[in-house]
Amino acid sequence: MQFGVLEKVLLPLLLAIVMFGMGMGLQVSDFRRVLQTPLQALVGSIGHFILMPIAAFIVVKATGLTGGLALGVIIVGSCPSGPTSNLLNYLAKADVALAVVITTLSTLLCPILMPLVVSFMGNNLGLSSSPVAVPVVNMLQLVFVIIAIPISLGMLVRNKAPKFATAVERPYKIFSVLFLLFVIVVVLGKNWDSFLTNLPLVGPAMILQNLIGLVMGFYSGKLFGFGTKQCRTLSIEVAIQNTTLGMTVAMTFFSPESALPGAIFSLWMYVTGLTLASYWAKNPPKDELAPQAA
Repeated sequence: MQFGVLEKVLLPLLLAIVMFGMGMGLQVSDFRRVLQTPLQALVGSIGHFILMPIAAFIVVKATGLTGGLALGVIIVGSCPSGPTSNLLNYLAKADVALAVVITTLSTLLCPILMPLVVSFMGNNLGLSSSPVAVPVVNMLQLVFVIIAIPISLGMLVRNKAPKFATAVERPYKIFSVLFLLFVIVVVLGKNWDSFLTNLPLVGPAMILQNLIGLVMGFYSGKLFGFGTKQCRTLSIEVAIQNTTLGMTVAMTFFSPESALPGAIFSLWMYVTGLTLASYWAKNPPKDELAPQAA
């Protein structure tokens, strides 16, 4: 599969710019929550690369998807959470501080864990009769360059020029949303015929994957005795993926078809995310004032 300048250069560059903006919204003090409630941060961050891949496994087996579409489901399941999940947690009146920590840690862990998850699951789900060629080292390098470095530079700018970082925060959020829409348009444009053909199968598959993530995220918190507010946060953080990253990786290393599940997932996650956020905001947890587990 040969890719053009768009997949090789423009999408990764624009995503790096988005991650730089995310970094400018972070401070070292934001990571204190890791020390205050380490188990919550660990379950939300590490668990993110366990629960959504499990959801991907269930979906692939339940729907019988194969080839590029199945690989796309796995890529969606291996993405970290993104800035959108933080916004939804804010709207849901959940634990925003915990959400920021989980998003940041899962994003920083992504360069190592995402290639490993895609490689392991891609070659152990029987997607095709021959091994799935996953360029693990190249994926690691790309994701490191477009995530870890920009976020670090963004945090440096925030530390040295906090007024500037605050001033550009809103424009950056707008740019992030526009970029997501741009990637969705690109993916659908390259897959329009495939989109129309596969929507009856891929659409329900993405709905199922998102719903499984919401449920497993919530009850993973209950399993460890966290408060309802923290369980709601985990639910959103686990199920709302950084699909912009997933679609970029899919189009860079695999095929436009493998980016299609991410585009459909992106559209659906806003439906469930906004619906849940609205409902939870109007129905605060009864144990909100109770001490929370560490």
